[in-house]
Amino acid sequence: MLIRTKRGKAGEKTRITLDTYQAVSNAPKQYKLVTGPELATLENERFLNDGGNPSLLPYRPVADGGRGLPEEQQTYDRLSDVFRTARTQSYEVSAAGGSDKTQFYIGAGYFDQESIARPSKFNRFSLRVNLDNSVTDKVRIGTSTALTRTQRNVSSNDNNPVGVINSALFPRTNLPEYNPDGSYAKYGSFDNHQALIDNLDNDAVGTRVISNVYGEYRIQPNLTLRSSWSIDFNDMYENNFNNTLILAGQPRGTASSFLSRDITLLNEQTLNYSVNIGENHFIQALVGNTLQRNTFQRTTLAGQQFPGNDLPTIASSATQTGSSARSQAGLVSFFGKATYSFKERYTADVSVRADASSRFGADNRWGYFPAVGLGWRLGEEHFIKDLNVFEELKLRASVGRTGNQAGISDFASLGLVQGGANYLDLPGTTPLQLANPNLSWESTEQWNVGLDAAVLQNRVILELNYYDKYTSGLLLNVPVPRKIGFSSVVENYGAVSNKGVELQVTTNWLPKSAVQWSTTFNIARNVNKVEKLAAPITAGSRDIFRLEEGQSLYSFWLYKQTRVNPESGDAEYEDVNSDGAITVADRQLVGTAWPDFFGGLTNSVNYKGFDLGFTLNFERGAKIMNMNRFFLVHGGTQSNIGYLANQLDRWQQPGDQTDIPRLTTNAASNNYGGVVQNLSDRYLEDGSFLRLRTLSLGYSVPKEVVAKTRLNSLRLYVQAANLFTITPYSGLDPEVNSQGGVANTKNFDWATVPQPRTFQVGLTVGL
Repeated sequence: MLIRTKRGKAGEKTRITLDTYQAVSNAPKQYKLVTGPELATLENERFLNDGGNPSLLPYRPVADGGRGLPEEQQTYDRLSDVFRTARTQSYEVSAAGGSDKTQFYIGAGYFDQESIARPSKFNRFSLRVNLDNSVTDKVRIGTSTALTRTQRNVSSNDNNPVGVINSALFPRTNLPEYNPDGSYAKYGSFDNHQALIDNLDNDAVGTRVISNVYGEYRIQPNLTLRSSWSIDFNDMYENNFNNTLILAGQPRGTASSFLSRDITLLNEQTLNYSVNIGENHFIQALVGNTLQRNTFQRTTLAGQQFPGNDLPTIASSATQTGSSARSQAGLVSFFGKATYSFKERYTADVSVRADASSRFGADNRWGYFPAVGLGWRLGEEHFIKDLNVFEELKLRASVGRTGNQAGISDFASLGLVQGGANYLDLPGTTPLQLANPNLSWESTEQWNVGLDAAVLQNRVILELNYYDKYTSGLLLNVPVPRKIGFSSVVENYGAVSNKGVELQVTTNWLPKSAVQWSTTFNIARNVNKVEKLAAPITAGSRDIFRLEEGQSLYSFWLYKQTRVNPESGDAEYEDVNSDGAITVADRQLVGTAWPDFFGGLTNSVNYKGFDLGFTLNFERGAKIMNMNRFFLVHGGTQSNIGYLANQLDRWQQPGDQTDIPRLTTNAASNNYGGVVQNLSDRYLEDGSFLRLRTLSLGYSVPKEVVAKTRLNSLRLYVQAANLFTITPYSGLDPEVNSQGGVANTKNFDWATVPQPRTFQVGLTVGL
């Protein structure tokens, strides 16, 4: 755990740098809900489709016992309360310099950011100190320490049924936000969004210290021994109080408090040897070992029944509970690497690692991971030089194995029991986890070949890579029969392959001109496949994702809607087993969240102190499960829940061509209820996109001008992020992530806060 960035330089005067920027952000796109009159029209239509009496429409004149005519309904815009123009500010100051013996870097910063979704916000104080000292010609010592203090308040939006965004989306748009007396209106099982914004009290304070101390001893001019010790101390203290004005705090208030502490200790020794033998041979070798220990502790307190909203501490509650947990894991590693180069034309790298993790079974803790790499600079061969085409031409190839232990708990291989299963007044225990003493490393074998080339006097530089990965012994939670008392067990289960090609082309358009102009284009394609899996595994909400042998990762397992019958308005689905009924057996893999290809384009122009640049990113072919449409294009089956504007494209009369069925609560129609339960590819959308990631313009004042003001440097810049996104996806953002804490899921969009559009102004001053 070494911190090598931003270090002082020997013999350099102390440099002081001030760096600051201010930014504003907003949501580039908003959810579109139906208006109050549109909602009333949809509800009347649903009522008639369900066989209701036309004289008893829910939205009819108030004098007739109704809620008023559709055109009389008001529209309440809750989303404008949730999304805001957010501010970000950043300030950094640093000093760096040093003598021949001692070099230093000291930097401090403050960062404050509002989320575009109220009331979330975040701030951070940071301090970094790097120090290096040559004690003698042979001994060098140093330290690197980074401290951060963070504070955040979150609104719990993404994938959260009771988050602020969903509380603004789900209630019907014709319902008022406040009661006549000024109190918050209530919407059944959903909070009033403004009540959440005003009363959410989720405050988390984090302290993190990453520190490293090292010593180097030069045994001989070409032989160096280095030893380092480091600590990563990560402490998070979170307090959450739910008062009686929000549902989570009813009837008399609830509170929770969490203290988590994650400490990683690391000790590393390396012995580095390098030598030139004559003019043609170079050898470098390194051997070493690391010892790592990670300790995680968590203490949880909870309180219920508070005397009032102005006494939020758990000590004030009538009922108090608590729990604690602690886990520890260790990793021992030995490694070695050797590099040989002949005439800087032929190179060979050989390495091997041996790692032992306490997370695995006692007889399976060690994993051995060798690798070999070869390089050949063909451009140095006469038969290539004589072509007068290439300034550089190099072939690369490597093969090796790596291991993975991430994604499992510290005691994944052990059978565990837990206390707290009390019976009457007697303490008791209950089984918590099945044992798997055979659990071992997930292993990836990979080979790749590559080509580097430069032509036209280095105007065009090309990098081409092909790789093939095969990962076996996947660490997965495998379902087991619930009759044994458990739902799953961690196993080395199955294998996955990833094969792909990567291409990058950099063009220096005007290498000898005062205008420096370069463009880099990259594109990549990765094809993954589940190679071995004894039985399919489902994942995610409602088992939407499915791992299945022979198929891609992140495959969606849904019903396939073939059409909406233009005569009846009912949805029709593919009957996979041709049994005449739509059942779970008719669910199928209908797409994947993995893109066909992805890449980007970066362009940079510099001229007389001015710099202009932009970055474009693109992705093609990935599917996204739009859960916002899943819940809010519901055809009337969800009582007291509003509609997205997409619902207006529903079938209304014979002959209509659409993929959205008629409004009805009749489960037999299979439009929204029944076996299908909305789980069809109707809500699966193309997530392809082209996004302008950044656009920046800067100016560095010439040194001779800056010198007159007794400054070393001065740069001003403006930058914009996410100015536009071209996509067929109807949601707010095509770059969505997986469900929180759920493995093997991707592109699941539910009340996701979009990436903001940001405008930034910055200034860097060197003193």
